[in-house]
Amino acid sequence: MNRACIIAFCLLCVASSNAQSTAHRPLPFDLSKLGMVIDREQKCNDTGNRLQDFPSPVMDQIIAAGPKAVPVLIRMIADRRTANTREPLICYWPGMAIGDIAFCLLTDLFTDTSRKTMVPGADWNALLGPSNNVAAWEQLHAFIKKHGSASLQARWRAVWDEYRGKVLWDSKERCFKLKAS
Repeated sequence: MNRACIIAFCLLCVASSNAQSTAHRPLPFDLSKLGMVIDREQKCNDTGNRLQDFPSPVMDQIIAAGPKAVPVLIRMIADRRTANTREPLICYWPGMAIGDIAFCLLTDLFTDTSRKTMVPGADWNALLGPSNNVAAWEQLHAFIKKHGSASLQARWRAVWDEYRGKVLWDSKERCFKLKAS
């Protein structure tokens, strides 16, 4: 009887661990909670402001993580699940995926208030190629369709690998920028 109990216990443990490993784990940052909030309701951003310009607990968490947030956001680019938002975080962006938000946020985090990219290679066109006058979401989705999100992650990783030890958070500009040399 003891042997049967041990076998049953082992099978139960294996089944339990398999169920946990296949379930969706919570995202490190819930990017669907970013963006403009007016009267406690999330609204789409048609102002052209960067995502970090809208206060939110999630943005505070990302900024508090500092440079450690960057590799997490790079990994999140591959997440093609549709963001669970009432409206798109950025107006006129249909079916915004978690990975779309991660990509937009990464480029915003390396852009100052005057819209200047503060780290070489961290801007849209450097990462995606020329826009050819299409909407931002079309440019991003065309790149992912042609090259895959892994390719986009690799491009971001290359930029991050080159500059990770050379950046700091500028609290006035609310962006990463290169350290003065």
